[in-house]
Amino acid sequence: MASFTMPEFYVPHPARMNPHLERARVHSTQWARDMGMLDTGVWTPEILAGDDYGFMCAWTHPDAPAEILDLITDWYVWVFYFDDEFFAEFKQNTDVAGAKAYLDRLPAFMPINGTDPSPEPRNPTERGLVDLWQRTIPLMSEDWRRRFTTSTHNLLLECMWEIKNMATGTVANPIEYIEMRRKVGGAPWSANLVEVSEAAEVPASIAGTRPLRVLSDTFSDAIHLRNDIFSYEREVQREGENSNGVLVFEKFFGHDTQTAVEAVNTLLTSRLHQFENTVFTELPLLFSEHGVDPLEQARVLKYVKGLQDWQSGGHEWHLHAGRYTKTDSGAGNSAFFRTILRGPTGLGTSAAWLGVARG
Repeated sequence: MASFTMPEFYVPHPARMNPHLERARVHSTQWARDMGMLDTGVWTPEILAGDDYGFMCAWTHPDAPAEILDLITDWYVWVFYFDDEFFAEFKQNTDVAGAKAYLDRLPAFMPINGTDPSPEPRNPTERGLVDLWQRTIPLMSEDWRRRFTTSTHNLLLECMWEIKNMATGTVANPIEYIEMRRKVGGAPWSANLVEVSEAAEVPASIAGTRPLRVLSDTFSDAIHLRNDIFSYEREVQREGENSNGVLVFEKFFGHDTQTAVEAVNTLLTSRLHQFENTVFTELPLLFSEHGVDPLEQARVLKYVKGLQDWQSGGHEWHLHAGRYTKTDSGAGNSAFFRTILRGPTGLGTSAAWLGVARG
C-alpha cells in the first residue's frame, strides 16, 4: 500500500500538450543512444521509455517549435541521466570525494563564449553536455548564458549537499531546506530553459530585480515541493535520501506522513498564490520604473506564461510518469493518485480556488 493519500493540488491552469510530442520522443531516444546513455548499467531503453521525457517536455513546453522541443527534451534527458548516474556512482555509496571530483569537471564543458576549449568528454554526461551547450548558445545572449551556467553550477552543488546530508544522516530544518532547494535545486535551471522554449529572454536590465527573483523563487518552491510529494516513496523509502520536504516536515514537526504531505501541499499552494500576486501587483510597477518597452514587456509576460505552463504540465507528467507512479506494492495510478483538480483558468483565478485549496 502507498504510505499516504495524495492531497488535492491547486492547479489553476489546464495543462496543454505540444503537438510535436512523438517527434520529441523519437529524437530524444536516439540522442540518448548517441550519447551512450543506454545499456550503461544506469539506463536501459526500457527505463528511458518508461520515464518518457518527451511526454514531460511536451506537457511543460506546449508552445515550443519542433526543433526547440527536441533541444529542451534533450536537456531534460541529460539532467535526469546525470541524476541517476550520480546516485548509482556516488550517492549509493556516499562517496563524497569521488562525487566532488566528478562534479568539478562539468563546468568546463560550458564555456560562456562557446569557443574556449573543453576537456575531452569521458562519459555520457560529459558528452551530452558538450552537445547541448553548443546547440543552445547560438540562441541566447551572453547574459542568459551566465545565468544558465550559474543555475547549472548550483544544481551540481545540490548533489553535494544531498550526498553530504546522507553521509552524516542530516535532515535539514524546514527553513534551511526551502532556502537550499531554492538556491541549488533544479527549478531555476528549468526557468532558464523556459526562456529558450518561449523565445522570451528576460531583459538583462530587470533579470536581477526583486519581482523577477520572486517569480523564480515561487516557481522553484512550487516545483520542488510538488516533486517532494510525488517522489517521497522513491527517494525516502527506496533510495534512502533525506533531502525531501515531506521527510523534513515529519522530522522537524513530528508529523505522520499524511499530515506532512498536507502541510507541504499547503505551502506549495501559498507559493503559487504569491507568484500570481507578484505578476499582478509588482510587474506593472517594475515595467514603469525601469522604462521597459512594450516588446520587452511582451517577452516577460510570455516568460511568465511559460512558467505557468511548466507548473501545470509538470503536475500532469508526475501523475503519469513511471519515474513516480511505481509503488512497492505494484499499485497503479488509479490506486496511488487522486483526481487532478480542474477549474477556472488563467491568472487571477486564485480567489475562486481558496476554499478548495484549504478545504
